[in-house]
Amino acid sequence: MNVARKIIVPTLAALALALLAAVPPASAQHKFGTPVIAVVDVQLVLQTAEAPKGIRAQLQKVQSTFQQNFQGKNDELKKLDQDLQQQRSVLAADAFQKRQHEFEQKVAEAQRDVEDRRNKIQTAYNNAMQQVETVVIQIVEQIAKESGANIVLTKGQTIYAQPDLDITPEVIKRLNAKLPSVAVALPK
Repeated sequence: MNVARKIIVPTLAALALALLAAVPPASAQHKFGTPVIAVVDVQLVLQTAEAPKGIRAQLQKVQSTFQQNFQGKNDELKKLDQDLQQQRSVLAADAFQKRQHEFEQKVAEAQRDVEDRRNKIQTAYNNAMQQVETVVIQIVEQIAKESGANIVLTKGQTIYAQPDLDITPEVIKRLNAKLPSVAVALPK
């Protein structure tokens, strides 16, 4: 009997431990609901909604004005360069070098101005689009709650989705109603 007890007790203890290890703790027993998925084509929203189109139109106007101003500055620099090249033979070497250096400084200044203006335009675009993207996220969350969706994927994340899962048209409609335009502010 002692021998049987020596074998049975450790065997039962091992079996109990094995059973306890097989049962997940209470916190791991959380059941997830059935996934309800929606899909949104964010790129299409940002291409077709009124606010992003308005942002692009405003920036095209700014860029056009900037191009005209730059073209005038560029023409002025070309004329200065031509004048300088014509004076090369009549100016003393040190006088020519001084004017050449002044010309190069003007060119460098113009290049800095162009780069600064491009950066300001890009910053203005980014800030305006950030406003749109924030509202898009709010609208997507609202539609998800209303429809019971617990996962929203961008169209770029999916290979295939049934058309009835696509909330893009509703996102565009609500974005146009909630944020029909955004004023683009160029940094000073």
